[in-house]
Amino acid sequence: HRHFSQLNKIGKRLNSYIIHKDYIQFCFEIDTGVKKEVKKIIGIDTGIKALASTSDGKQLGTNIEEKIERIKRCKQGSKGKHRAISDLKQTICKVAKDIIKDQDLVVVEKLENLNLNSKLKGRLSKNMRSSIGSWNYSFWLQRVEYACEANRVSFRSVPSYYTSQKCPICGHVDSRNRNGITFICQACDHTDNADINAAINIKSRFLLGKYGSQY
Repeated sequence: HRHFSQLNKIGKRLNSYIIHKDYIQFCFEIDTGVKKEVKKIIGIDTGIKALASTSDGKQLGTNIEEKIERIKRCKQGSKGKHRAISDLKQTICKVAKDIIKDQDLVVVEKLENLNLNSKLKGRLSKNMRSSIGSWNYSFWLQRVEYACEANRVSFRSVPSYYTSQKCPICGHVDSRNRNGITFICQACDHTDNADINAAINIKSRFLLGKYGSQY
């Protein structure tokens, strides 16, 4: 297996593995060296219209909703569903690698705050929320963290409260600020893409809060 050979060449295989009916999972210890000097920091918001929206105004994985819908249409346990889930995970892995290119430190929302009730309720229909298990927030963030570790990029997380409701210009917090994919501040009329706006708030929370001293 190409990936196994690559890891076996650069790392040390540990005496730990998992045997599954479809695969065997091996563990490797790899020395990736010291982290990069932090000169460039980026905040990342996770969403359904774009898997990753960044604080510098980019959006990657804009086909994620389409891939989730494809999974929903497949019969449970079918080969088609298995292929659709595999395709989705490949997309997640690719975006995770692309998102950390030329970065020194990335900031995401804390994993425990990313759940169906707090993150997606109000943004998505009940049917769409029920399918999120197929793409799994934890898998996405684990792939981002893995990509960071492999490329000497620092990885940090901050609480997600009000990141989608806060205006980064005037600081006004209001649930009405977000309307679908658009953010319009009710106080100062600042307008932006809602997910990019959240990414900006994620980065600011890291830099301005107690988290900024940790990098």
